[in-house]
Amino acid sequence: MKLTTFDNLDIAGGALHRWTVSTTSAAVPHPTGPSENERFHLDAVRDGGLGWLAITFDIDSATLDLAHLRAAFAAVVNHHEVLRAHFALDPSEPDSIRRLLHPAGSLEVSDVESVDHSTAGDNRAALSAAIIDGCTALTPGSHVLAAIEGRTTTTVICGFDHCYVDAHSLAVIAEDVLSAYEGQAPRSAGSFLDHQAAAAERARQSTGDGTLVEKWGEFLASTGWTVPEFPIDLGVAPGQFAPARIHVDTVLTADQAHRFSALCASRSIRFYPALLAALAVATRDLGGPDRLPLVLPVHTRRSDLWSRSVGWFVANAPMVLDATGDIDAAMASATTRLSAALPLAEVDLTTVYGTFGSRMIKPRHDVFMVSYMDYRRFDRLAHHNVHHVSSDGRADTLQVWFWRDENGVHLRTRYPDTGTAAAVVKGLVDDMIAVVAERLAATGPRIPATTH
Repeated sequence: MKLTTFDNLDIAGGALHRWTVSTTSAAVPHPTGPSENERFHLDAVRDGGLGWLAITFDIDSATLDLAHLRAAFAAVVNHHEVLRAHFALDPSEPDSIRRLLHPAGSLEVSDVESVDHSTAGDNRAALSAAIIDGCTALTPGSHVLAAIEGRTTTTVICGFDHCYVDAHSLAVIAEDVLSAYEGQAPRSAGSFLDHQAAAAERARQSTGDGTLVEKWGEFLASTGWTVPEFPIDLGVAPGQFAPARIHVDTVLTADQAHRFSALCASRSIRFYPALLAALAVATRDLGGPDRLPLVLPVHTRRSDLWSRSVGWFVANAPMVLDATGDIDAAMASATTRLSAALPLAEVDLTTVYGTFGSRMIKPRHDVFMVSYMDYRRFDRLAHHNVHHVSSDGRADTLQVWFWRDENGVHLRTRYPDTGTAAAVVKGLVDDMIAVVAERLAATGPRIPATTH
């Protein structure tokens, strides 16, 4: 698996095949309204913003069957309920957002449109236009299927409005399309809309003892009521933006990741917070603070029922990393602090802003967030050159994605395209990798045990 953006995606020349999706029956209103993530996204769309995600994967050109690929995509978009939904906005009522749902089997994939010989530049332009114009949650069936057929390998591209998918969803869709292409039915998947309805009902019935909300307040008070931003200057003043750039690197090879995981487990340290600790130490070493506030996107697929579900299953948890000591102490502290932070994801951001908004300071549009995803849970991704692709956009602070796959642990950083930011991020990543490598090689004292 590779995480990239459209501008950084390697797009080849070759025959370009494209399909569109349409509906064959009328949609009906669905009682489950937009989730918080969907509402924030739709507000941005209303203001002219864009937000889409895509997954690409390779199949052998010698076995390419365009009719089978079309049928596979149709099976998948009809299988996952949320992909049959869209939203309608009422211009006269800014807060009015209705979800409409088409019945199963009502999404139809068109006949293929092909260009037999196309340059890499032409393919990039055509795909960009297809995704930007074709992926919108305000239009039914607004999903994109395309394929670039090379001499030995065909790259399949599936694009969606971000309202419908998160990173986990993209991996599920890649596996489902591959399986359907080979004639297998998609695996059973829980309904995202049912998940959202249950979450909304729990929120309505909550006794609201306020403990978790109070913990959010304690976090914000510790930051001076400031929403987290990366603490080192990246060359962009508050209120300003620059085009977004990304940097991708490998933190640990597969063998190193296995040994580092064993090292952590032997000391009751969790793997992900150990990486967070290394990030905090590297930030401190670059002149940042000893305590590093950030926000963690947290998946809400908490049972096997949702493991094959498509939708935006993400909440947010706040955390302060402590790098006042050495890396061993930071790793132990991060493990404890992550366990304490995760329950705070039960509090939606609407409640946080509603409770503390008058005191909160948000100097940046983006939030300093760090995410982690383990793709080894997916059976089919390792052999198909899979890429998670996001839109490029603009940035005003740093954001970080860790992921683990069969090749090791990697990270993607997204930051404003300035010379200052490029130098800072390179130094940060290089130092973080060195911190992890040195700890792995060390034979020093045992890391203090902690609960997790």
